[in-house]
Amino acid sequence: MIFAARGVMVSLAFFAILYSFLSLLLVLAWHGLQRVRQVKFSANALFWLRLFPFTLSATITVFLTFPSFLLFEAHSLDEDFGTFALCLCALLLLGAGLLRVVTTQARTRHAVSEWLQANRAKSGADTVSQTAKNALPIMLVGIRAPSVLVSETARALLTEGELHVAVQHEMEHLRSRDNLRKAIFNFVLFPGMARLERRWLEAAELDADLGAVSNRKAALDLASALVKLSRRLPSPAVPALATGLIGTAESVVVRVERLLEWESEADSVPRFRYLIPVALATILTVAAHLGPALNMVHSLTERLVP
Repeated sequence: MIFAARGVMVSLAFFAILYSFLSLLLVLAWHGLQRVRQVKFSANALFWLRLFPFTLSATITVFLTFPSFLLFEAHSLDEDFGTFALCLCALLLLGAGLLRVVTTQARTRHAVSEWLQANRAKSGADTVSQTAKNALPIMLVGIRAPSVLVSETARALLTEGELHVAVQHEMEHLRSRDNLRKAIFNFVLFPGMARLERRWLEAAELDADLGAVSNRKAALDLASALVKLSRRLPSPAVPALATGLIGTAESVVVRVERLLEWESEADSVPRFRYLIPVALATILTVAAHLGPALNMVHSLTERLVP
């Protein structure tokens, strides 16, 4: 039992080192990519790019670092204070992320509860369309059971076509599980990631716009809805774990311009599907050479973890 606990401690220390290193590389790489304006990323690509350091670090820790410790480590207590400190850093990082998700979710629920009224009408596809006074015009709230909220302001300002395509925009966020992705970003903490997360949010809005429209009329309806609502409610505050139809004035301008040029948007942003076979090939290669991989990871752990 003590030996397994040592393994967990060493594995967490290794996770802290690897996650910090990969995250720092990503922050530096993203700052460099920001200077290359012609590089475009879809929301999915940005999401997995942001999640890459945590996913890779956690995968290596669980499937390679801990098993290699159990197989190759001597049954003796030889860890020093550095190992304990790194393990504590990993626990604090994970605990702070979890606490941030819980508190952010609580603040989001509190904000939404102030906007909602008793009157609710169920619609299809397990989605609830609710009317709330003094709320954001249209937004998607919730993670396990998402709901599209439509305010009385939106119903009064928008035509039937505009309201329909605006709701379809939020349904695209629902299909992409963007509120869940926001919660994940709140969990995987690391300084310097704010720019990448903002870029993901902008790309998610653009992807939802294009997913909501299927013809030029729908594109014009959505552009009209964005203009009307942004003029009535400029730059509204969206709860952290919700997605709103309108955001900052700058983002609305970009989205409207893109919708007005909808016919020229035939070429979609690459979805990076080619990374799936690469990932599968990597997993199969590691599995085929599991023994040497475990030995290599254990040697690396011995060098990195005090």
